[in-house]
Amino acid sequence: MGLLDGNPANETSLVLLLFADFSSMLGCMAVLIGFWRLKLLRNHVTKVIACFCATSFCKDFPSTILTLTNTAVNGGFPCYLYAIVITYGSFACWLWTLCLAISIYMLIVKREPEPERFEKYYYLFCWGLPLISTIVMLAKNTVQFVGNWCWIGVNFTGYRFGLFYGPFLFIWAISAVLVGLTSRYTYVVIHNGVSDNKEKHLTYQFKLINYIIVFLVCWVFAVVNRIVNGLNMFPPALNILHTYLSVSHGFWASVTFIYNNPLMWRYFGAKILTVFTFFGYFTDVQKKLEKNKNNNNPSPYSSSRGTSGKTMGGHPTDNDVQCSSDMEQCSLERHPNMINQQNLNNNYGLQQNYNDEGSSSSSLSSSDEEKQTVEMQNIQISTSTNGQGNN
Repeated sequence: MGLLDGNPANETSLVLLLFADFSSMLGCMAVLIGFWRLKLLRNHVTKVIACFCATSFCKDFPSTILTLTNTAVNGGFPCYLYAIVITYGSFACWLWTLCLAISIYMLIVKREPEPERFEKYYYLFCWGLPLISTIVMLAKNTVQFVGNWCWIGVNFTGYRFGLFYGPFLFIWAISAVLVGLTSRYTYVVIHNGVSDNKEKHLTYQFKLINYIIVFLVCWVFAVVNRIVNGLNMFPPALNILHTYLSVSHGFWASVTFIYNNPLMWRYFGAKILTVFTFFGYFTDVQKKLEKNKNNNNPSPYSSSRGTSGKTMGGHPTDNDVQCSSDMEQCSLERHPNMINQQNLNNNYGLQQNYNDEGSSSSSLSSSDEEKQTVEMQNIQISTSTNGQGNN
């Protein structure tokens, strides 16, 4: 049986499936390469994102091979392997998304000084828990070829939601609550007078929550489609949305993380535009990106003379002002023993802000200002996106 069967609806769905799988692998690979090349991005939060991307890539690669070879359609081992890869890989990616929300919440709201101590539990949680759903799926003999892949058959709606979509809704709900609490905390701190640039608050808040929005959008059509399938209806348009968005979640999550990361998009922007410079195009833009690819802008709220957090008598030191445009490089040169803590500023971590005269805002009393400064220095994150799958 050929890869394309002559049915336009099936062929469209299959092409979208392959396109989504390939784009997802490329997006996750780009993020992993970015972490490998940009040492300034290496911290606890980016390690969680890297684990998600690695899990997503390991899920999409065998899925793509099985789709291209069309061996799963006849059942047997390839069909079971396809179902295992989808169920285990997707579930694990969702859990890494939840761990990302937990990590950001712990760093910002709870001010956890050593989030790395939770990593061993994350590994056990994210790569161990999906085994339960996978084993039950196999033990109950529910696997069938269901269109473009193998998964829990259409006659096992209860297992579909009990083993897969039910946990998805639960994981997304907890993640959304944690993101909401984190966003509310940053809103309160920023609007208590510490930030000089409150008009950019929405930009920062969007970067806090965009990965969870991507998580929902990419999977909501899959949930709706499976509910409709349970009613013995199979609308082609809904199935196409389900196929593309759920499988391409890794790609959109990667795009979200790169968007949130000044270091990352400058690095890739400089590399991509290098090709065009040979033909005389985008030369100035490429040089600018190349020059500033290691310049991690502070927060959207930091003024042009913001500091890295160290002051003398409420005023920024000369070194702080000089380093405000290249915070990570300064942290490596001046504080080599504090790299892990300083790396939490990678992307768009908020810093203490100062006005153009170089003095801190006088709108707060001395004690209140001191308290708010401590809070602001704890809003330091690196965020991204979340799980992906194709069932």
